[in-house]
Amino acid sequence: MIRLYDPTAEPRAVVAQLAPRLTSLAGKRIGILDNGKANAGTLMLAVAKTLQQRYGAGEIVKRDKPVAGPPSPEALEALAQCDLTLVGSAD
Repeated sequence: MIRLYDPTAEPRAVVAQLAPRLTSLAGKRIGILDNGKANAGTLMLAVAKTLQQRYGAGEIVKRDKPVAGPPSPEALEALAQCDLTLVGSAD
């Protein structure tokens, strides 16, 4: 006997909105969620420092997460206190 499982499902619509655009970066706290890929943290830290230098952005808050897993509740809480957060990956 062979069992065959069909992994397809009906698409679901999710209502989402973009966050409002900041009018200025001056003094704004920047969050970084580093997924642990080889250059992700390095790249996002360089971007955050450029935002500080060019636009007067404030403190940088960096948190790490496992590559294939969700961030911890503590990391999410820390990043929720930021005005903007950089999330991405790089190799």
